[in-house]
Amino acid sequence: MHLDFDVSRDRAETRFTPQRQHEGYDGTVHGGIVTALLDETMGWAIFHQGIWGVTARINVTFRQPVRVGEELRVVGEVARKRSRAIETHGTVTRASDDMVLAEADATFLVMPEDRRRELERRYTGTDEAFARVRDAVEREQTEQNGKREHLRT
Repeated sequence: MHLDFDVSRDRAETRFTPQRQHEGYDGTVHGGIVTALLDETMGWAIFHQGIWGVTARINVTFRQPVRVGEELRVVGEVARKRSRAIETHGTVTRASDDMVLAEADATFLVMPEDRRRELERRYTGTDEAFARVRDAVEREQTEQNGKREHLRT
C-alpha cells in the first residue's frame, strides 16, 4: 500500500486516503482494506524495535462506514509484550474530525530467530530499515520534544 509511517517506541502512525479501487459497496472502503491498514500499522509498532512477527489473530470492530476519498489516520500501539507474543491495538480515525471508524486488537507471534535471519537475507534494505528505526527510537529517548522519525514501506 506504500504507506509512510511515523514511529516511536511501541507506536506507529500513518495517513491514507482510500481511492475507488479500495471500495466494496459504492463509496465505502472494503473491510479487508481497513483490516490490512490496521494489521500493517500494528505490525510496524513492533517492527521498529527489530522484532519480526506474524499476525496470529486480529479482531476488527467497524464503528462507522469508511468513505472513499476521506483522509484516514491509522495508529497502532503495543498493548502488552510477552515472551513469544505481542498484543497490539489499532484505530482508524477520520483525519478531519478524529471520529473512530474502526479499531482492532491483534496478537503477533514473535518469529523464531532462524526464520527472522532467513527473511532478513531475502528482503533487501531490511538492515537499513532497522538501523533507521533504531536511530529514531534512540533519538526519541534522548530528545524532549517528541519528534518522530518518518519511514516509508
